[in-house]
Formats: sequence, C-alpha cells, structure tokens
Amino acid sequence: MSATELNQRPISILLVEDNPDDAFLLERHLKREGLSVRLRRVDTAQEMEELLRQSSPPDIVLADYKLPSFSGPEALKLLRSLDQDIPFIMMSGVISEETAVEAMRAGANDYVSKQNLARLVPAIQREICEAATRRSQRAMEEALRTSKQRFDRLVEAMPMGLFLCDVQGQVLYANEAAEHMLGFEAGLLASEKRTLQTICPPLSKAHAGLQQHTLQRELFETTCTKKDGSTVEVLAGITVLNPHGRTEDYQMAVFLADLTTQKRSEELLRRTEKLAAAGRLAATIAHEINNPLEALTNLVFLARSQATGELAQLLSGADQELQRVAHIARQTLNFYRAPLSPQQFDLAAEVEQVVSILTPHLRNRGLSVTLKLQPVQINGVPGEIRQVLSNLIMNSADASKPGGEIRIRVKQNAFFRNGSREDGVSVLVADSGQGMTREVLKKIFEPFFTTKKDVGTGLGLWISKEIVDRHRGWLRVRSRIAQGTVVRMVLPLASS
Repeated sequence: MSATELNQRPISILLVEDNPDDAFLLERHLKREGLSVRLRRVDTAQEMEELLRQSSPPDIVLADYKLPSFSGPEALKLLRSLDQDIPFIMMSGVISEETAVEAMRAGANDYVSKQNLARLVPAIQREICEAATRRSQRAMEEALRTSKQRFDRLVEAMPMGLFLCDVQGQVLYANEAAEHMLGFEAGLLASEKRTLQTICPPLSKAHAGLQQHTLQRELFETTCTKKDGSTVEVLAGITVLNPHGRTEDYQMAVFLADLTTQKRSEELLRRTEKLAAAGRLAATIAHEINNPLEALTNLVFLARSQATGELAQLLSGADQELQRVAHIARQTLNFYRAPLSPQQFDLAAEVEQVVSILTPHLRNRGLSVTLKLQPVQINGVPGEIRQVLSNLIMNSADASKPGGEIRIRVKQNAFFRNGSREDGVSVLVADSGQGMTREVLKKIFEPFFTTKKDVGTGLGLWISKEIVDRHRGWLRVRSRIAQGTVVRMVLPLASS
C-alpha cells in the first residue's frame, strides 16, 4: 500500500492519551500534513480492549509512554496479547535511548518524541504499508496452505495408486490407494525404503531411462509384487516431476491402476462364451439325436409286438430307457431355447425340469433330493429363473457331503413390500452342509466373492440376485456352521 493510497481513505488511529488537548493538537498536526484521519482516544485498558475487539479495528495504535492510570508499555502488552497485527508507535515528551530500545524490544514498531512530530507521519505511513504487506503475505501463505491441503486430500482420496521415487528408484511417498493395492499398512511403503526393483522390476527398467532421457511415457500393463509376495496386475504410467532440473535431482511419479477386477471380468467373459458355445452344442446334439432316437423307439415297439417271454421284458426295459433319453433331449432343447421375453409359467414345473437335468450329477456325488412342490403360476423369463434355480441347487450340492440331502419346496404364500401385503410364492432350497460364518454371509452377494477357490467365479449368487430383483422378488439366506444353509427366494404371483 503506497502513501498515495493511504491519503485516499481515512486512517483509523487509536490514541492512548489522557490529555484531550494533546489529542486535539496531534490530530490537527496529522491533518495539516495531509493525512485523513479518524482518531479515537482512550486512557484505560478496558476502553482500549473494547475498541480493539470491534469488527473494524484501528489501522495503527499511538500510545503515550506514561499515563496516570495506564501506560504505553501496558498498552503494547495488551495489543500483543490479542494477537492482532496492528502497528504500534510509542510516543513520549521525554525520550531516552534506553527507553526507546526497551520499547522496541517489547514489540513497538517505532518510538517518536512529541517534540519531533515531523517523524510521525512518515512512520505512520511506513508501518501501515508494511502491515498491509504482511497481511497480503499471510493471505497468500494461507491460500497456499489451503491449496496444498486440498491437493494432499485429493491425492490421498483418489482411487488410483501413486508413489514418488528419487533418481535411484527409492520410494519417497505413496498414497493410501498404492499402499492398499500393494498390501502395506498406512505410511509403511515409504518408511521401509522400498525401491522400484523390489516392487516392480519392469518399472525399474522404465525408471532406468530417467538418466538417459528416454523415459517411457506410454501406459503399459505390468505386474507388481505385494508385501506378502503375491502379485497384482496393474496399468502403469510414469512421468518426471521436475524435467528442467538437474538429473541427480529428478523425481518420478508412478501411477498404478489395479486391473484385478478387469482381468476377472475378461476371464468371466471367456468362460461365459465357452458356456454359451457348450449350450449351443448341447442343443444341437439334442436336436440331431431326436431323429435316430425316434427310429430306435419305433423299432423297439415293433420288436416288442412280436417278442414273448424274457425277450419282451428286456425290450420293455429298453423302451423305458429310450423314453427317458428322449425326455432328457427335450428338456435340453427347452433349456437352451427358452424365450427371453416375460411370460406366465408354472414355477413348480421349472423346478422339476432343473432337478431332472441335475439329478445324474447329484447322484454321482451321493446326494439325494426331496421335492415338495405346489403348482404356482408366475410371470417372468423361464430361462433366467432356471438359471437361478440351478445356481441355488448347485451351491447346496457343493456345500454338502456324500450322503447329504437337498430339500426343495415351492409354496404359495404372502409377503410384504413397502408395508403392503402381496401374494407370492416362495422357493426354499435347504441343505445339511457345512454352513457359513456371519462374515461370509455378509459378502455372498458381492461380485467375484467365492469360497470355492479355483472352481468358483464368485458370480453365481450375484447374478441370481440381479435376476430375482428384476422379477420384483428377493433372496434371503440363513446359515449355521455344521448345520447347513437355507436359501429362500420369493417372487410375486402372476397377475390375474
């Protein structure tokens, strides 16, 4: 703030003075020197504190060194106790070098003699300008701190991993996402002085180009080693933070994106395509064997009409097995050629169809199935409901030991949605398997969560829940360790 700017607005002055005449003479002197001032006089600590605590504090404080009940040093001490950056000039009729030095050491900005007021105006202008400069500097520093804090929070909160390395490849900083991705507790990745060579050798090779100015800047896929020795696939990007500095002072920022979920999705897509291809092949095979199967059935019928005794009994058994094969072929065709548009169908019949297809598999595992089915009509996509039923039954089978039993019940009953009663149907699939803990139960509907290790995708129950939700129903699971699991699916009845 310049002297010209000061002259364009009134200067608010707090004068600590007990003599009104001296205050009047001082104000007149300042105005004659060209200052526009608004002067307020106090002679007690209470009055001074009240003015200093106002929303518009004074620009500067002028204080007489000695008053009957107050003093300049006491006024200075009061001002500093309030932690306000307001310039303070001590004034006195009699001044000594020792007194001036003492006042300056106590925090006064200047010391002016009443017999030499020519120094007062320049001192006021100088101190007010310097105070304005200090306030501007503090505002910039506060803005810088705020900006840094905002940036730090952004870096810590972003889902992408980030760490900084020096020119030797040692990690100097890692954000929370990077530490979580690599299995480190908060703050340990940098404190353990890890290097790119131990975390990710391919990144270390890219980092080697730092000194040769051939740093690879394109994104690339690589593998990082976690703290426990396992690996995680990532998409990495690197850049130099200070490219115009000295080579030995270079720092590199490494950005990491976890590709685990993406890789699982790609693997799931490949498995889904394989299953779809297997389904189409099964449907094609079932269609192609229908013709020779029908011919065999007719031949057996003709042979039975002419056979007697033990041969007739054998041909009768062969005919029964052929009918069973024909039934399985028809079920396979229906399973893979189901319509995708909603329609009305019998849920109990769908359960029977799924169980009949899965029965050979269940028997091979030494499991029995008990059905208690009530015919109930619902609206939906039969193929999707069969997928849910198949997932639930196979989950029960995987959790059961040989000799176990899977109980399936379909029953019409009412349920409540948003406080209103609706007619519906419940499907219960219960097993006497190993059961699940509460921690596992909390995660069973999360995608990619599985307890089957390498044989499970972790998507069965997640997809099943999505299908049931689309059908305006819900799934509930109850389980106890060593006692088994009960899954209940509730769906609304078909609209009449």
